[in-house]
Amino acid sequence: MTGSVRAADTVLAVDLSCSGLAVASASASAVLDPVVAPASVLAGMDGSSLPPGGDRIECSERSEAAAARVPDHCLADPLEHVHRNRVDVAGLSVPVRELLAAPVARALRWASATEREVVVLAPSDWGRSRTSRLTAAVGDLGVDARVVRAALATAEALPSSASRWAVCVESCRTRTTVGLVERTRAGLTLVDRAVVHRRDITRDGLGDDEVARILGAIADLRRSRRETAAGSTEVLVRGRLAERVVDACDRARLLSFVVPPISPVEAASRLYAGL
Repeated sequence: MTGSVRAADTVLAVDLSCSGLAVASASASAVLDPVVAPASVLAGMDGSSLPPGGDRIECSERSEAAAARVPDHCLADPLEHVHRNRVDVAGLSVPVRELLAAPVARALRWASATEREVVVLAPSDWGRSRTSRLTAAVGDLGVDARVVRAALATAEALPSSASRWAVCVESCRTRTTVGLVERTRAGLTLVDRAVVHRRDITRDGLGDDEVARILGAIADLRRSRRETAAGSTEVLVRGRLAERVVDACDRARLLSFVVPPISPVEAASRLYAGL
């Protein structure tokens, strides 16, 4: 990231958490789709030519259309494979750096961005190795990238939020991350986090206790910090299980809200402008 202060409208926020893709600047925002597919698959569908240099991975409106028609030839959540070196997508062996960069490239095209500074929201359970990989992948696109954990933006996603503590729940395709964020005058701090994995019904049976396990993780994080029991706390939930988790929180008498998909990335475009 450069040291000079930039105007707010040069900051583009891209949210890759919750198995999704959302993008926001100071003037506009949108929810897109991170699904990717080889250009050869897309060319076979619409009769177009392969790009110069041969087959490559693409994230676009065309890949969205392909996901509806030939889902087995697409990859719905590229970030799931961040820990690997290469991934096979419909017979095309793709370096993971290209896979990670593809949704960000789509966000840049949407924004018509050329020299913007990019803030990327990554899953809150990621450590330094995975965030470094994503930073390098975005750097390959020729833009500065600051990767931050999505819980920090989620904590500021709703204008009504005023509690000192926010339990931010990100429910993606394969797992749910529960993060405890503290709000102070100095800023936002991700204090602790827990991961609840989605069970495979073909392997683990039909018992569905995922929401109950998420509530257990919320309770464990709150107990781990004595101040959260005495101070004001709210649960902010987004993603696949948002409605069900909020319903369960209501029954447990926990203050909770569903966070719209666009809200965290819009908050990030404000939080990190000029930093």
